[in-house]
Amino acid sequence: MNEMYALSQDIHIYTLMGWLFVLLTMIVVHKWANDFDKLVKSISVLMILHITLASAMVLTGAIMMAVRHLSLTPANLLMILAILVVATLEIKRNKALGKVVKFKLMPKMSYIHLALKYQISEFVIIVAVGVFSGMARAISF
Repeated sequence: MNEMYALSQDIHIYTLMGWLFVLLTMIVVHKWANDFDKLVKSISVLMILHITLASAMVLTGAIMMAVRHLSLTPANLLMILAILVVATLEIKRNKALGKVVKFKLMPKMSYIHLALKYQISEFVIIVAVGVFSGMARAISF
């Protein structure tokens, strides 16, 4: 049982690092976007990685909680809340992209600024939750 927890924790941490890297890449792509069509193609590829890594984070987190008999610590509750907020921000960003590409209801630059704001918020939330959960583990909540 302890081996499964340790493996899940390692996968969880490496997935977190990969997820932060993908988010930083998405921020850079949005920041230096020259051609909107190329931006949409790159974001489409990065979105697949983003969703895959977020799903892996949720899966490994659920495995770790199940191994510990569903102990809901403040750090675990904060992580659950954070993934819900991040998912909501991603849904909003994706809907805004649809408004630009399919329906032409939003200017391209407005989408880029909105997407940057959402993704920087996601990055800050993920880092803040990681710092809090690390501090919670250090003082053993």
